[in-house]
Amino acid sequence: MILINDQIISPILVKSLQQLNVPVIKQGNSSEMPDGDFFSIINEHQKILTNSESCLALLESYAPNSVQNRWSKQLKDKGMFRQILSKMYPDYFYKVVNLDELFKIPVEDIPFPVVIKPSKGYSSVGVYKVKSADEWQDAIHKLSVDLLVIKNMYDNEVINGESILIEQWVFGEEYAVDCYYDHNGNPVILNIFKHLFKDEYDTSDRIYYTSKQVIHEIYDDILAFMHKFREVVPLKNFPVHFEVRKNNHGIIPIEMNPLRFAGAGTTDLGFHAYGCNVYKHYFEGTSPNWEEVLRQMDQGIYGFFCAEIPMDISQNLIKHIDHQSFKEQFNQILEYREIQATNDRTFAVVFFKNETMEELYQLLQMDIRPFIALKEMEHSRER
Repeated sequence: MILINDQIISPILVKSLQQLNVPVIKQGNSSEMPDGDFFSIINEHQKILTNSESCLALLESYAPNSVQNRWSKQLKDKGMFRQILSKMYPDYFYKVVNLDELFKIPVEDIPFPVVIKPSKGYSSVGVYKVKSADEWQDAIHKLSVDLLVIKNMYDNEVINGESILIEQWVFGEEYAVDCYYDHNGNPVILNIFKHLFKDEYDTSDRIYYTSKQVIHEIYDDILAFMHKFREVVPLKNFPVHFEVRKNNHGIIPIEMNPLRFAGAGTTDLGFHAYGCNVYKHYFEGTSPNWEEVLRQMDQGIYGFFCAEIPMDISQNLIKHIDHQSFKEQFNQILEYREIQATNDRTFAVVFFKNETMEELYQLLQMDIRPFIALKEMEHSRER
C-alpha cells in the first residue's frame, strides 16, 4: 500500500507504480478515498510507504491502532525518538519544552552548544544551532518567527510547534540513509547520501551527495546501528529515512522519519548515481548488491540541490522563477524538476553530477535571490 500526496511527486515513483501491484491511495481527495474497512487489513505484515509525511494523517485517522501508526508516532516526534534512543545513548542531553517554557528557561541551565527545533518538523524549518548563551535569545526569537511563517503552510503531522526539542549539538559529518526493515526485521540499506554544509551554523538541506567514497566510509557503521536499533524498536516491513552524525566516538542519529524515504523525491539520487529504485526494492523485498554497485560506480560525485525560496520572501509576492538561468549554474544536470507546490518552499530539485568537491561548494554558496522575480508593489497615490 502506498499513500500519495501529489503536491510533489517523483516521476520515477509514478513509473514504478505502473509496474508495482500495490494499492495506491491519494491524500486529499475524499471521492478517491476507500472506506474505513480498507484500512482494517493493516497488520504488522502490511507494507506501507508514503511519499510525504503529511500522509501520516491518514494512518492516524483510519488505522490509529495499527503497529505502523504507533511506530510512526514514536519516530516522527523527535522528543519521543530521543527518549527511545536514551537506552542506546544514555549520556546524550535532550529536553522537550513548549514554546512558552522555551522563553523562560534560565540560560545558565543550558549545556551549550545545542540545537533547537520543533519536535515534529520537516526539512530545516525552525532548526537553529546555538553555540553559546550570547546567541540564545536571537535563536529562540528566530524559531518563533519561523513557526508563525509556516503555521498555515504544513499539516500538523509534518510540522508542529507545540513542543520544542533542545538537544546536544553533535559534532561530525552528517549522512542520510534510505532503508527498510524486511519481514524478518533484517535491515536493508537502499541509499547513503552525505549532507554538505557551508559553515558550522548552516542547517539547510540544499545539497546532499553520494559517491563510492561516501558509501565506503559509513556503510558498515549504518548497518551496525540498524541492527542495534532493531533491538529497541522491533520494526518489520517498515521503510525509514534517517540521518546520523559520525565522529571519533562513533555515530549518533539525528532524526528518523517513518514510512518514507528522502523527501520531495530526492531519494531518486540513488537511481541516478547507481540505479537504485527504492520503491521497487521495498515492495519486492529485495536489496541492492552493494559489492556490485561499488564495482560499477565511476569516480563521479552525484548530488541533489534543493532550491528553496528564502524564508523572508513571501510566496505570494513571487512573479516567476527564472529556471533557465538557474539551470545554467550547473555543469552536468541529470534531471531538473520544477516544483509547484502550495505547501512547500522548494521551487526546484536538481540532480547533477560533478567531478570535484570544489564545484559542490560553489553551488552551496550560490545566492538564489537573483533567480526569483518579485511582483511590483503598488503604491497608493497621494490625494
